[in-house]
Amino acid sequence: MLSVKNLAEKIDGDIVGDSTFVIEGVCDLENGKLNHLTYIKDSSYEKYLECTKASVIIIDESMNVQNNNKILIKVSNPGNAFIKILKDFKYISNPENIIDSYKKSVSKFSFGSNVIISKNVYIGENVKLGDNTTVYPGCYIGDNSKIGDNVTLFSNVSVYDNIKIGNGCKIDSGTVIGTDGFGIIKNNNLNYSIPHIGSVIIGDDVHIGSNCSIDRGTILDTIIGDNCRLDNLVQIAHNVKIGNGCIIAGQSGIAGSTVIGDNVTIAGRAGIIDHLLIGDNSVITAHSLVCKSLNPNSFVSGNPATDHKKRLKRLAAMKKIVK
Repeated sequence: MLSVKNLAEKIDGDIVGDSTFVIEGVCDLENGKLNHLTYIKDSSYEKYLECTKASVIIIDESMNVQNNNKILIKVSNPGNAFIKILKDFKYISNPENIIDSYKKSVSKFSFGSNVIISKNVYIGENVKLGDNTTVYPGCYIGDNSKIGDNVTLFSNVSVYDNIKIGNGCKIDSGTVIGTDGFGIIKNNNLNYSIPHIGSVIIGDDVHIGSNCSIDRGTILDTIIGDNCRLDNLVQIAHNVKIGNGCIIAGQSGIAGSTVIGDNVTIAGRAGIIDHLLIGDNSVITAHSLVCKSLNPNSFVSGNPATDHKKRLKRLAAMKKIVK
């Protein structure tokens, strides 16, 4: 817990409001949390000031914002300032503790019955493994992660810190769950990576293929619903939410903060840009690039992706014109 005064000193900011106020953590801007801190990147996000529940907001010093019962901290670069704050909340395992987990006290783990752990597996502090779970050689399970019953982690799967995996899941070799997302702020031609403090939450009966990458949320969580099937080589970015019963084929990628509804099918090598909403029961064909939100039951193709039947009609018309 940090006071607004300490926060402002850390990021060289000017306070508008109660400098003695103490925050409990950080939050996203759109929804926010009471007694938490967030930031506004630029004036285009000012619309969220009225609806966010956040109590303290970092803003650009050039913005003329009326104090609407919020405590403001004015800085020259809100993005960089928020990165400094996030680093204080980022959990990082101590590399000195990454030793052969069999040498560590069993009291630091919680295992169910009939758990099978192969050799050359690292298991961190406060990890929980459910009944009938199998962990193959070369796996890494970070601190505070929780894995349900009847889960299989094949060789060389990496589950980072504070990850939750439900019951009946199967994760194939080489998949990595919980890496920092590709969040970048640019300032004076230098790139600054945003620390990610959210988690990844995977539901029940989820099968994930080999060499997939599932990023943890920036502040909120990346979520994969029940009964989903992910092919090999799938990229799920930070803050993405995937509904129940979705199918995602190989080499597809979903960019940050996009929400996928229930029973959505995404064919091979399809891409979806960030901050979109893909309606329930939609189908995205192979090699498509989705650049805008889709209504439920959409069937799209192409780059940019449009209604598949209308696109075929346009192509047929073009063939008649161009001979």
